[in-house]
Amino acid sequence: MKLLYYIKTTLKSMVSSGAITLVYFIGFPIILAGFMGFVQNTVHDAPLKLKSLNIQIVDEDNSEMSNNLVELLKSDDMKDIVQVVDSKPEAEIIIPEGYEKDLLSLNKGKVIINKKEEGYTAITNTIKIILDKYHQSLYVSLSGGSPEELNKITGMSIIEEEIVDIPKTANTFETTVASMLGFVISMLIFSNIQSGYTDISMNLDKRVNSTPLTKLQYLLYESAALLVYTFIIIAGYVMFFRIAGLGFEGNIISLIILVLTASILVVGTVKLIATLFGAKYGRILGGLVFILPIIGGEIFMGKGNTVALLTPTHYLNNAFTLYNLNGNLEGAGKWILIVLAVSVVSFLIAMIKESLVSRRKLWA
Repeated sequence: MKLLYYIKTTLKSMVSSGAITLVYFIGFPIILAGFMGFVQNTVHDAPLKLKSLNIQIVDEDNSEMSNNLVELLKSDDMKDIVQVVDSKPEAEIIIPEGYEKDLLSLNKGKVIINKKEEGYTAITNTIKIILDKYHQSLYVSLSGGSPEELNKITGMSIIEEEIVDIPKTANTFETTVASMLGFVISMLIFSNIQSGYTDISMNLDKRVNSTPLTKLQYLLYESAALLVYTFIIIAGYVMFFRIAGLGFEGNIISLIILVLTASILVVGTVKLIATLFGAKYGRILGGLVFILPIIGGEIFMGKGNTVALLTPTHYLNNAFTLYNLNGNLEGAGKWILIVLAVSVVSFLIAMIKESLVSRRKLWA
């Protein structure tokens, strides 16, 4: 019953200050995340890449005609468009087996352009046009200029562009929205630590009624209430972007697990600091928890510096970014475990501290 009382009291407090809660913890971060995501997406939006394309040629036919095509691609006439390399190509040009046979029989063959990186749309289309014209000329020559055969090849393209090897990456907006979640978490930790040192909160234990309550029980009840409160706030943030189709799209169970992990991080951090430190040092540490992710640069820039590695929100950000990328928890397991380990250890330290004084009862 005590647990339900604390959760009910906490949620009533949230409802009574609903407008402030929505604006401070959800509205403001959403607006800021949307703005930063738009700016980052604009700045990092990949421009058209008109420089020559580094290609690797895979000749599976190894015939006279395929060798002629290879020589064409390596010729001086093509050097401003393509550069043939042996490693780290930006695209592959694959000449499949049976290429010469198809040409000689005037059947449509296929040459595959296989992109390895995003972008390069303009230069890839240029290569396609050149190779199509080259093969159309071959067909004209092989057919002896027959009008019937010319009609067959008019407008025909034998270049099949496949984009199969590009590693999937989350777009800049999704990355920014995920990283801004660290801002929401930092705000929750900071505000709960600061409010925990007010006169009302410091004397709240005196209002516990009915039955005796140990400090350890008091810690557990408060933590459960804070967990529910925090879960609602973080879920509100991610669900806004999910419903709007701007991020956090994927398996809903995986998303709930991530939101719960973030909530546990808030509870563990808040209770560790509030339990071990008095008002003076607790407020200072709360400020550091808020400032460090900002100094780390990850919250607003999406990519952090060395300082970001010192903040648990960095590892949580990695997990949410992978969720945006894959739509599930693939690859995010180790980051979730790191966050949970830090959170659980923090909470256990708080429990141990409170259990040392558990013999002293708090009465209403």
